[in-house]
Amino acid sequence: MKRLALFFFLFPLLGTAQINAAYVKALYQKYPTQKSDFCPACKLWVNPYYKSIADTVKHAPVVTYYIYTKAHREQQEAANVPRTGIYAAWHPAYGQPDETKVYKAANQQSADMIAKGHCQAWILLAYDADGAILSNTYTFNAAMEYQGQNIGTEIATEELTRKLTLTNDTVKIWCGTWGTFSIPSHYWKVIEYNQTTLAYWMPNLPDEKRSKLPERVIAYNDLVQKLGFDPRAVFQ
Repeated sequence: MKRLALFFFLFPLLGTAQINAAYVKALYQKYPTQKSDFCPACKLWVNPYYKSIADTVKHAPVVTYYIYTKAHREQQEAANVPRTGIYAAWHPAYGQPDETKVYKAANQQSADMIAKGHCQAWILLAYDADGAILSNTYTFNAAMEYQGQNIGTEIATEELTRKLTLTNDTVKIWCGTWGTFSIPSHYWKVIEYNQTTLAYWMPNLPDEKRSKLPERVIAYNDLVQKLGFDPRAVFQ
């Protein structure tokens, strides 16, 4: 009986042993980007976890879409994928440039730390190894985000989303960035559950705090007007 228990304890570790650089490369090659008419430099990226249209000149997602479920949260908690090593490393989408130097240059010019800010959160996608890896994708799921905002209102929306699955089976999430430069002036997010729609317009500022999230609520129609498009009409 002890041997059987030991086998099941080791099985998850054995199952992830082959996840290395070659595995990650092959994973990304399965999902090439496509040209999008959404903007002159836009490309569409579709993988089994989320969809994204990104501006490859601004190095930022314009709109992403993900359906998060109670089952995803429960699987993520059970899988306990570590946010270290290969599961936390950043990669470009297949055929796209590595943007490590872009972030390095931005941080050299800024007094405040600029993070690789997830749009669709790592914690919401890490219900298996592939989801964790593909969440860390330059341009299509990340933009330059001040660390204060990254651990401020942004993470507050992630915590809210997880909490919502305690009483709802499905939560739909649209999110993206807005601004005229490579460092977005705003992150935005739409959370939809049980016929309820929440919209957030979050300034990308170094001094953002979790407690400011209620101040970042915006009427959905006002968000549409600011963005110039209806997020829910882009991906369904």
